[in-house]
Amino acid sequence: MGRDVLESEYSRLSKVARSGANLSNRLWELLKEKLLDRLFDVGTSLRL
Repeated sequence: MGRDVLESEYSRLSKVARSGANLSNRLWELLKEKLLDRLFDVGTSLRL
């Protein structure tokens, strides 16, 4: 394999890894929002 091919593959894999990390972070944020919403709902209903 030539150097250009290796650099191209590395670049492509880097983009895929970054994209996966961004997706993972976004999913984690959504999960935290849902968990906080549920905790708030439970706390509110316990006060009633």
